[in-house]
Amino acid sequence: MKIFTDHRWTIGAGVILTLILVAIGIKSTIASGGAYDGLDPFGLMRYGHILAGVTWIGLLYYFNFVQVPSLGGVTPETKADLFKENSIVRRALWWFRWGAMLTLIFGLGLYENMSATAGWDIRIGAAFGIIMWFNVWFIIWPNQKKVIGIVEADADSKAAAGKKALIASRLNTLLSIPMLFFMASSAHFPVFN
Repeated sequence: MKIFTDHRWTIGAGVILTLILVAIGIKSTIASGGAYDGLDPFGLMRYGHILAGVTWIGLLYYFNFVQVPSLGGVTPETKADLFKENSIVRRALWWFRWGAMLTLIFGLGLYENMSATAGWDIRIGAAFGIIMWFNVWFIIWPNQKKVIGIVEADADSKAAAGKKALIASRLNTLLSIPMLFFMASSAHFPVFN
């Protein structure tokens, strides 16, 4: 079945399952005499923010806790294979970048809708998230393009680019810990509200 062999089909099936379950929930609410006012765009934006954020931060942790430490002992030939077009590294970087972008877009939409009521916890989380997004798009990705061979670079330039990307990635890992705490605290254990 393609649902289990092609990630695009898996994603599509997940969306369809979600819609079916939402429709069942709506029908159940109406059948039991409850009021249904329609899907809240704010709630859908929050869902998009969480889903994109899980993708982004999951890959951030994969790179920092799994891939980078594993590549330390790999031969240059193996690295070259890992960095080829359509490789695991390039695919992970694509999802990483666009997870960051969608997290920011949905987050800004959420922030705009709640800016009058947002506590300091959300503001701290948002500030760290924006710094992290900037690092992904303007430090990590431009340098990774040199490391993986999308942009021509000599060995010294690749090494320097790798160090810059690693430092920005480690900074994002560091910031992700308080960022996630403050994002979750706004709804689950308010600290600054």
